[in-house]
Amino acid sequence: MFKKYQQTVIAIVISILFFVIPFINAPELQNNDSFFNSLIFYKRCLENLIIVLYFYLNYFLFVPYFYRKKRYIIFIIITVFFLIIAVKVPDLIITKNDIYNALLAENPGKMRRRMMPPRSPFLMELLIDRNAYQFYLALSIGILLKNNQYINVMKQDMLKSEVSYLKAQINPHFLFNTLNSLYALALVKSDDTPNAILKLSSIMRYVVTESSQEKVALKSELNYITDYIDLQKLRLTKNTNIDYKINGNVNQQKIAPLLFIPIIENCFKYGINQTERVVIKIHITVSGNEILLETYNKKSAKNINELEKTETGIINTQKRLDILYLNNYNLQITDTLDDYKVQLKINLK
Repeated sequence: MFKKYQQTVIAIVISILFFVIPFINAPELQNNDSFFNSLIFYKRCLENLIIVLYFYLNYFLFVPYFYRKKRYIIFIIITVFFLIIAVKVPDLIITKNDIYNALLAENPGKMRRRMMPPRSPFLMELLIDRNAYQFYLALSIGILLKNNQYINVMKQDMLKSEVSYLKAQINPHFLFNTLNSLYALALVKSDDTPNAILKLSSIMRYVVTESSQEKVALKSELNYITDYIDLQKLRLTKNTNIDYKINGNVNQQKIAPLLFIPIIENCFKYGINQTERVVIKIHITVSGNEILLETYNKKSAKNINELEKTETGIINTQKRLDILYLNNYNLQITDTLDDYKVQLKINLK
């Protein structure tokens, strides 16, 4: 939930800092004077309120509707307009003469010996005024925060697209093979037919519904993999030995969906030869918040179309890992002339 509103929370915290920080080094603190007896204090409040108001407007309105949509001229005009307000309005409401007269009344002897500082040219005020510095900071932070938010949204959209791609990649080949196997079971009136149909139904439900989420329960993902492997076994002969194991405790861990299935799918795509004895190894080890997938298969398949040999699923998986688990995963692929081995370790936390 916090992640959903993270950018808004950051914006609120920054706006509070904009308002509070200028008071930390205020002369009143050093002199143990009361803020509420000082016109400078009220002017500083007004200046900071204008900066904070502009920060919110810039973050929630000006950047999304003008800057992000490349309406730069309108954005610049609005920015300059609010810069003038930030610099000039406090001086119009509480003038330097008002402050001088108030200080003169408090300490007439001291203030008479001081001259009023000369007024800076208008353009110079827009560049070097203290409010101008705060304004430029609010402008920059608003743009950076909003751009960062858009980048995060784009990443999430890309992840959803990649998950959809994985679904499209998995479903057709696997579904056709499984239906053929179910047809063969039905012809011989096998007792395994109802259970196989339930497994296929469970897989399709998971792919269509749960896998659209950003994270799913690790237990659900492992159940999906188990059902997938069980259905793959339906079309295999006794020449193929599937060494499939899950070790460790599965509790409340969560994982991005469909990360492992392209790797496991490759085992069956390239590791099966109905006329030779082959072994496919798929081991999954769960240790706290770490999960390790180890697969091994010989390159036993013959006459695979060159287009099918492109490991698009593995490449896609690597991209998703870079986005979701950057610096928290280790992927090692050993690809020799005869063997193919994968080790993928992910820190889920």
